[in-house]
Amino acid sequence: MVKKKGKSKRTTLKDKYKMQRRVLETNRKRKKQGKRDAKNGIVRPDKTKRDPGIPNSWPFKQDLLKDIAKARERQQEQKQQTKEQRKAELRALREHQAQGGTARTVQDLMERATQDQQVFAAKASVASDSDMEKSDGTVAAGQQSRRAYLRELKKVVDTADVLLQVLDARDPIGTRIHKTMEEIILSKADKRMVLVLNKIDLVPKEVVGNWLTVLRRSHPAIAIKASNIRKADEEDASTSTNPVGMDGLLQLLKNYARTGGTGGKSKTTICVGVIGYPNTGKSSIINALKRSRAVGVSPRPGFTTSMQEVVLDRNVRLLDSPGVVFDDKSALLGNCVDPDSIDDPIPPVDALLKRCNPQSLIMTYNIPAFPKGNTMMFLAMVAKSYGRVLKGGIPDKIGAARSVLKDWNHGKIPYYTVPPPDAEPEVSKGGATIVTNFGAAFDLSKYDDQVLSSLKESDEMDFVQMSVEDDKKNTMDEQSQEMANFFRGDSDEEMDEGDSAMANRAKIAKAEDFDFDDL
Repeated sequence: MVKKKGKSKRTTLKDKYKMQRRVLETNRKRKKQGKRDAKNGIVRPDKTKRDPGIPNSWPFKQDLLKDIAKARERQQEQKQQTKEQRKAELRALREHQAQGGTARTVQDLMERATQDQQVFAAKASVASDSDMEKSDGTVAAGQQSRRAYLRELKKVVDTADVLLQVLDARDPIGTRIHKTMEEIILSKADKRMVLVLNKIDLVPKEVVGNWLTVLRRSHPAIAIKASNIRKADEEDASTSTNPVGMDGLLQLLKNYARTGGTGGKSKTTICVGVIGYPNTGKSSIINALKRSRAVGVSPRPGFTTSMQEVVLDRNVRLLDSPGVVFDDKSALLGNCVDPDSIDDPIPPVDALLKRCNPQSLIMTYNIPAFPKGNTMMFLAMVAKSYGRVLKGGIPDKIGAARSVLKDWNHGKIPYYTVPPPDAEPEVSKGGATIVTNFGAAFDLSKYDDQVLSSLKESDEMDFVQMSVEDDKKNTMDEQSQEMANFFRGDSDEEMDEGDSAMANRAKIAKAEDFDFDDL
């Protein structure tokens, strides 16, 4: 079969030269337009170039996709707010005109409302001047929730016979209530306090023994490892981690139930309150003692919001309490606050560098050496190491600070606090009586060998060593002083007055005809 000939591509010279002239003319026009745009600073995207997208090999692709999704959500919310705002303006204008108002446009109505609002605010400021002095300005939004947690904590302290203060073995001093607070709590009634050193599997065993020696100079202390209790169908028993030291803690509570009454007599039932900072493992200890999931646990700080009672047996009742967060830098280093919710994450990192050896952080992040205490240089190096660079090659120090706090709180960086070698016994009001009255019921040293032998051997060189925070030991910040006054009963009325002042200001704000603060 004869092969079919294709269509010939030969053209006349007339068409050939015509096409060449068109190409030259098009290129000339594009070049001329490009010069005009460059002179006026106009950048025209090339429609022929296609966005290649984010490469899969980039290590921060998922973070960037999350940021893009959040930006889209914020944009949609902003559009919706603008739409609702316009509807509210038109609705207010119609109501104003229906009531016989003379405003013709929304702008006129806004100007009149602003004038009325200024006059009303001037009168309200005079009326609420005394309330402003008592509450020291505006009260933060988180202040109300912290006061609610304080009331729940005080309820636990007043009800309990024995208080278990849970400490993080990685930083016992940083997660311990101030000694003045301990004196106030123990001075109200015949209460006993035991320091429970939790999460001992995260530090070397030698450090655990040294910290027990230091802590027992003020109160009885016991070391445990409370793991989350899972159901049998969720995880095999052979693969789950078993709690350590719970037998000694349980025996301690039963011994006190037999000898903790008046005159050494046995008590029918005792209430054991579990207190401490958030994320120290209070709820996990209750679940480990109960050997079931009695209360909810979560890695998120502040999961427990109210007092919860768990009946251990006929003689012991356990009380779970919410963790109280202080807005100091040490609380931010103990996973008490979500790093994403912190406005300025640089001060906590600065406090971290003051307590750590720079050589440990250099080896952890694989960065060049930097002077001790130079936070900005450290964050710049971490930002470049993580690839967090802003426009113009500027290191994203805020993002690097959040990454460091997340690594620190989530356990990616193993650390422990070095016990003070020259620590002296803490003598307080009744402190000697508190320690000596425990007797054999609180003799916990016999359980130390059993607990320490169950821990794995670990090299101290694999950990970042921290020094004890001196400010936490010696001084009380303003919020800790407020908490102490609250437990004394001095500031309860002032807190209620502050709440009523806020309620009055809220009523004044709602008394306006139209609120244009958000316009």
